Amino acid sequence: MIINSGKIKILVADDEALARQRVLKFLNESDIGFDVYEATNGKEALHQISQVNPDILFLDIKMTDMTGFDVLRQLSNEEIPIVIFVTAFDSFAVKAFEVQAIDFLLKPYKKERFTESLERAVTQLELNSRKIFQHKVTKLIEFLNDGKSDLNPDDRSFADSIVLKRNKKYYFVKVNEIKYIRSSAYYAEMFTLNGEKHVHRISMSHLGKQLDPQLFSRISRSTIVAMSKIKEIVSEGQGDYSVIMNDGEGFQISKKYKIDFLRKMGIR
Repeated sequence: MIINSGKIKILVADDEALARQRVLKFLNESDIGFDVYEATNGKEALHQISQVNPDILFLDIKMTDMTGFDVLRQLSNEEIPIVIFVTAFDSFAVKAFEVQAIDFLLKPYKKERFTESLERAVTQLELNSRKIFQHKVTKLIEFLNDGKSDLNPDDRSFADSIVLKRNKKYYFVKVNEIKYIRSSAYYAEMFTLNGEKHVHRISMSHLGKQLDPQLFSRISRSTIVAMSKIKEIVSEGQGDYSVIMNDGEGFQISKKYKIDFLRKMGIR
């Protein structure tokens, strides 16, 4: 939805209608010419970014289907706009933003604070500083992936679907349809109930953080399995175990992950 006409393209991504309306209201009260687009969740945000290529993105951190960070993880460096993060969860994000010197709005924010952030973003555009900002976002994501922040793990939401990109289009793999995941070089291969294989450029560690540990378990450096899709666990002797999936595929359980996996499965 476009609500104004101008040169700067602004995308507002937030799953709360009132939160989007607040941003739109403040934008309309500014003297900056712009085109504004809306996204009600992470999937829509990815679609809009692909179609519109916004200059500035107001990005809510915690949306219904994925986090704002998950949205950015799906983008190439060249696709990342100037981002102003919007969050009500200060324990979840503020530390990371401060470390990387990235702007954010903490709900509920006042118009003066909004205007300050908007003007700073516009200045970055005028100074052609988008590449510098993209580098900052890349460092922010690395910071979060490495677990160096003080983010509260209880605030994390696990993915309901995995967002994949093919050419200029995005599609989604439902997490509950994944049987197991295997690593292949720099990629993760996800095998689903309908016999399909989906390839995603992501590390196993990063992908594992998106999956609910009550539903998935890593059993080796190269394998993550959906525990509900396991047919049997076989004791091979000498303390070694293997997993047989419902489709007959078998995997060895490495020593590093064995204790945690057996505990999850109720095996002592």
